[in-house]
Amino acid sequence: MAELGQLEIMDSGIMPPGHLFSWVDVDEHLTRLALAGEWPDWLVAADGWWDCLELVTKGAVELNMVKGWLDEVFGTGSAGWVDGDLMLGLDDPRTAEFTGLRVELSVNAEQPGGTARRRVPLLREKHITRQLAEPLHRPDAPTFADDVQLMAFHSFKGGVGRTVHAVAVADRLARSGGKVLLIDADLEAPGITWMHKEQGGQCDFTYEDFITLLQGVESNDFAAAVDIAAAYLPNQQAGHYASGGSITVMPSSRRVTLAPPRIEPADLLTPGRSVYFVTEALAALGARLGVDTVVIDLRAGASELSAPVLLDPRVQRVFVTTLSHQSLAGTELMVQQLGGKAPTIQGTDPATSVIVTQYRMDTHTAQADAARSMLSAALGAALQVPVETGGDDTESVDAALLAQPLLSPFREELLALPSSWDAVLDVISSCGVADGLESLLPVPAPHSTAGAAPGAAVDYGQLRRNLARTAGNLVYAEQSGLSSAGGFLVTEPLRRLLADHRTELPQALVVGAKGAGKTFMYAKACAARTWQRFAEQSSIRGVTVEAPIVPVLESANLEYGDLEPQDLRDAFASASGDMPQRNVTSSSISDRLKAGLGTLGGKDELGWRSLWLECLAMACGLDVSEQRTSEEALIELGRRAKAVFVIDGLEDLMQNLDSDTKRTALRVLLIDVLGWLRSLRGRPFGLVVFVRRDLVTGAVRQNSGQLLGRYDHYALHWSKDEALRLALWVTAHADALPKSVPLSGITDLSADELIDSLIQVWGWKMGSAKSREARSHLWVPAALGDFNGQVQARDVVMFLATAAKNSEQYNETVEDRVLVPTAMRKALLECSRNKIISVGEENKEIGRLLVHMQGLSHPVLVPFDLEQVELNVVDADLLIESGVFSKGADGRYWVPEIYRHGLGFNSERRARVLW
Repeated sequence: MAELGQLEIMDSGIMPPGHLFSWVDVDEHLTRLALAGEWPDWLVAADGWWDCLELVTKGAVELNMVKGWLDEVFGTGSAGWVDGDLMLGLDDPRTAEFTGLRVELSVNAEQPGGTARRRVPLLREKHITRQLAEPLHRPDAPTFADDVQLMAFHSFKGGVGRTVHAVAVADRLARSGGKVLLIDADLEAPGITWMHKEQGGQCDFTYEDFITLLQGVESNDFAAAVDIAAAYLPNQQAGHYASGGSITVMPSSRRVTLAPPRIEPADLLTPGRSVYFVTEALAALGARLGVDTVVIDLRAGASELSAPVLLDPRVQRVFVTTLSHQSLAGTELMVQQLGGKAPTIQGTDPATSVIVTQYRMDTHTAQADAARSMLSAALGAALQVPVETGGDDTESVDAALLAQPLLSPFREELLALPSSWDAVLDVISSCGVADGLESLLPVPAPHSTAGAAPGAAVDYGQLRRNLARTAGNLVYAEQSGLSSAGGFLVTEPLRRLLADHRTELPQALVVGAKGAGKTFMYAKACAARTWQRFAEQSSIRGVTVEAPIVPVLESANLEYGDLEPQDLRDAFASASGDMPQRNVTSSSISDRLKAGLGTLGGKDELGWRSLWLECLAMACGLDVSEQRTSEEALIELGRRAKAVFVIDGLEDLMQNLDSDTKRTALRVLLIDVLGWLRSLRGRPFGLVVFVRRDLVTGAVRQNSGQLLGRYDHYALHWSKDEALRLALWVTAHADALPKSVPLSGITDLSADELIDSLIQVWGWKMGSAKSREARSHLWVPAALGDFNGQVQARDVVMFLATAAKNSEQYNETVEDRVLVPTAMRKALLECSRNKIISVGEENKEIGRLLVHMQGLSHPVLVPFDLEQVELNVVDADLLIESGVFSKGADGRYWVPEIYRHGLGFNSERRARVLW
């Protein structure tokens, strides 16, 4: 077997090896000789075995000539005769006798007009031949299918920032409008896979799945594997880009245990296939998905897991290294070896690059300069000028530029990255990792331009009236949710819900507190009428599965406009149901469930599953009877139709889970019904259940965390940044911005862009720009947030409506922002009082405790002891869990500002906030 190694070339040639212990040492030395072109003319190939060395010759060769050459290259006395056989001696200190490998000669069939041995792009080639001194045969086509570009990130050692920079480049490409397939090809130590999974991303199809499917195809026909991959990968997109760009993630594996891969890319390079089968299949997959660039994060080191990709000269190879000697030396050697086996043709192939990471500009200047010089020489040697151009001075300038390594300065934040995709990208973005990498990009990233000059004078009074009116209508958004399918902010949970179900219908829980937007999202899904149209209106591209939305239950708070949920039930029943007449109503379904609460026991899980399925069947207009159960009716329906069932308003039925029957009923819906629907072949039905978190934890008392975690990426959480984004969207939607911001672009504004856009809404500070007041973008979420780090959407909208109305009295005096600081502070008081009421409606137990504290006859100063508010530790723990209390190091308790004012509590010093 032949393995590339560093050449120790002296003036007289390669030095003989110091020791020969086995056929492996013999193979290694013969390989080095072949690479240096120091084989004799008569030698064609060599194969080492455990008991012999086979030398393949062009014709008949004298054994004495062979012995003389072996003594010359392996050292005097290395070859000898034993019982008439020529032997190559091995070192064995156990005996003084001459022992070693028997040398056998065979005549090669490689004559003029014959066929040379097949070579494949591996670091260790199967056969040692004189061809090792020559580069691999170049691909027949100079580029990949549809001009898809493959970029491969590799490093000699792990922990140098390879994955970080691969992700940074993918993100920058997507931000510039590019479509990227990001592949975690590190089959032994995946990084991107963990990030994607921690974010809650789909992991239905992986790199290991792809190469496994490729192994089973005949010759070069990878169409079947590409077709299967293309059916699942659209569900695995990460992030959302206003530019129209996208990143589709292909994780390394679906395996839950750590183990070497069963099939490696090298296993695909079988006779009858292109030697570049792996890269051509990846490019074909990229073309099928419509991507511009395939970014591949490879296994570190001299690994055959990476070789089939690295040794295709059409691949843009990017090596990542630190300034440590071991990493630099290994990277230099890898670049040299690849330059010998698969050199880059200047002007034809993408140039190989090196990124030097983790250096400090203040202490590593000399080392960085030396490293760049060393690596530049290696990169330059790997570049070849096309023969037809002959090369000239201008070409040498181009080569110097292409061979210049890039520097990526040290950032402490990159030493301990967070776990999830979004969090990692936030760190990468804040560190500016991609800023110095634009020369690597297949296309240059666009640069922002200065905004247009300000226009005519602004009528702030009109803007405030616009915001007060529009935000006031949106406080209870479910009241107008069915009036139109447009006009809503596409939040990250909604985007994930839609993007994860591009080709399969959703079967998920959407969990959120009262006022988080559950009913509003439910209403907008109904208003869209179909799953595909809902995705289109949310700007989620690539949703191919088409199914009507079928409401089963709706909230009592939902008000109807030009469309009612009943219209959707009737339409589906007429098209696909058994009863063309007017379908059953939500009330009749609710009555059926109420009857079940009186007849079914708390342990009758099968009975509850049948009842819930009966409700789904009723919503579809199906006839359920003793002759045909609800299960049978739905199975029959699934053979001819698809549907996405949506359920909201469960709190109207189960406000208090005060019995085993109610808990069982809800638990069966959340777990068993979803499980039954998943078991149907082809998954003809989707089900999205909008439910409060406290109902989930009350119904699923064991493993509720696991259940919530499964659907956490769809949960309606409103963090600080999301609350700010909602505030900007509502103001823009109300046509209340002095300088307009496109609604469609708000979701994708960076944190800095978002903050800058909001300055015109509420100023830079809660006072003049030079005042010592808090910054407005920090003050608002701190005032409205709880101790769980959450801000409710309804609180944000109510705050905007109230603050805008309060600001109207300043129309003549304040004209540098829409919302006046004094008006904002007053708005918090009203929002706080409303918060106490809304939380009490959502959670009776929390509401009871809040009302108790409101009714205290003595003043309470925050922070306080439990005795002051007349509560016990159990009460306090419940309030801590709900984000209403926070316990200080001194044992005293705090309440958030959004609760404190409504409770009528005073504060002895500044409030405690999370931001």
